[in-house]
Amino acid sequence: MAYSFDDNEILRRVTESGLRGRGGAWFPTGRKWSAVRTEARDPFGQPGRAPVVVANGAEGEPGSIKDRHVMLTRPDDVLAGLRLAARAVGATDAYVYLKGSFARAAEVLEMALAKEPPGGLRICIRRGEDTYVAGEETAVLEALEGKRAWPRPKPPLPFAAGLDGRPTLVQNVETLARVPGAVVDPSGFRAAETTLVSVWGHVKRPGVYEVRLGTPLSRVIEHEGGGASDGIGMLFPGGPSAVPLRGDEADVALDPDALKQAGSGLGTASILVVGQSACPVAVAVSLAAFFERESCGQCPPCSVGAARLFGILRGVEAGEARPADLGFLAEAAGFMASHGYCAHARTGAAVVPGLVARFRDDVADHVAARRCPRPEGRVDPFADRSPERVAIESRV
Repeated sequence: MAYSFDDNEILRRVTESGLRGRGGAWFPTGRKWSAVRTEARDPFGQPGRAPVVVANGAEGEPGSIKDRHVMLTRPDDVLAGLRLAARAVGATDAYVYLKGSFARAAEVLEMALAKEPPGGLRICIRRGEDTYVAGEETAVLEALEGKRAWPRPKPPLPFAAGLDGRPTLVQNVETLARVPGAVVDPSGFRAAETTLVSVWGHVKRPGVYEVRLGTPLSRVIEHEGGGASDGIGMLFPGGPSAVPLRGDEADVALDPDALKQAGSGLGTASILVVGQSACPVAVAVSLAAFFERESCGQCPPCSVGAARLFGILRGVEAGEARPADLGFLAEAAGFMASHGYCAHARTGAAVVPGLVARFRDDVADHVAARRCPRPEGRVDPFADRSPERVAIESRV
């Protein structure tokens, strides 16, 4: 589809639509694009450093397959959104960055790219590392520059100095796939905005679903996921990137602002349902192990802090912890929260203690009894090959 709007009109329409990024932060897309445009001009308003656009398809959140889904089923929309973004910020170079194992998505995008005339935008599809942190936006830039995919210290942020020091727009692929609809009808988009969710865990129909923002999470689980197979013991609206909710909080709206107010978050909408018979402490251990395993090791506050969180919770699960150890958990998390190059440390420091706080009675029972009161409820959903992850990730 041809779009006759000029760059200013594209930016105005995206801003009017209220589109927010689907990479996890839900940052207003129009504001992000405006920042890149501003940096691409010198103080006198003349063209300066040439900006570049990067479509981030390096999805790595446990249980999240929505980005792969959109690349496989809507590649034309992803590329159309990429072209519109490039026009809006004045870029002539663009990249689509994927994990190395995403060969099928890369093939589908290459085929879609071959159908379109090149125009004035050079698009290159690149694949990199499969590690979780390699999908962080500055790690993506490092990989595109031929370096190890490690997050960069900030500032500067990518919009000011990104790929090769140029103003860079890094945008999630689902966000880009929604840009054409937002540009064509901003008010209609805002009035009936939907998002993709990956519903997984102890549900009857794990998969990717298109859901209206504002829908109660309980309805998403019931109507899209087929219902919880063991009731809802805990609910992670954003996978490991947000504090879980208790089962009695499942009516919170699928909305980043509503979930933030509830003490959680939407993130990449990787909705994990954990059954009522599962042990919350076992889930906490699985979560802490994920943050330790996926720390890139670049900054000690993250790698050492994540190992400390895991060690304390493993001690609780094994019946070796004392009540004072939970104070050490808060101490380690507090140090992680104020240090580290990327959000991995801050997220682990918030989510792991957040789970412990929400399920403090279960934790206290473990510490007091020095054993698990529910040994049959041992689950490890965040492990690489857990049954929960296999069930959802095998669908792409």
